[in-house]
Amino acid sequence: MAGRKEILTEQLARKIARMIQLFPDNQIPVTWENVMAHSKRRFGHGFNRQMLSQKAWDGSKIVAEAFSEAKSIQRRMQNDSLPKHRNTPRAMLQKRIAELEARNMALKEELEKVRAQQIDKLDTFLNTPRDLRQLLEHFCNTDSAPADELKHKREAKRQIAERTMEDHSD
Repeated sequence: MAGRKEILTEQLARKIARMIQLFPDNQIPVTWENVMAHSKRRFGHGFNRQMLSQKAWDGSKIVAEAFSEAKSIQRRMQNDSLPKHRNTPRAMLQKRIAELEARNMALKEELEKVRAQQIDKLDTFLNTPRDLRQLLEHFCNTDSAPADELKHKREAKRQIAERTMEDHSD
């Protein structure tokens, strides 16, 4: 009489061990309850904790070792994610940092608006047509006597300004 067929084989234990090793990466808490529930769902048999933790092949407890390794990885991940010192001054500083970051973003948005307005003004100035021939004729038809160049420049600027105002009013 051979007896009952072994349910927890070494091959199945290795599959369960691989499943346990994936728990920390998938944010599944490493507990024996989760191991039992997931192994029942995945492999169709609900093994108890004693069977999973005590069964050994060639002197090695495959499932128990995988469980301990996954548990230590989970603890390390939790310790790395937690801040080292939790206290009220730290919370106040974090709140202040958040406020300053929000203000910084608001100022950046305002700066972008101002820049867009300035670019529009510059674009309008550069794309306004000006007839250089008329400007040259105006300077050439003035008196041939030596003239004050500064006066001519001011007059030319005034006329250009008047023309641009007329162009914009149309």
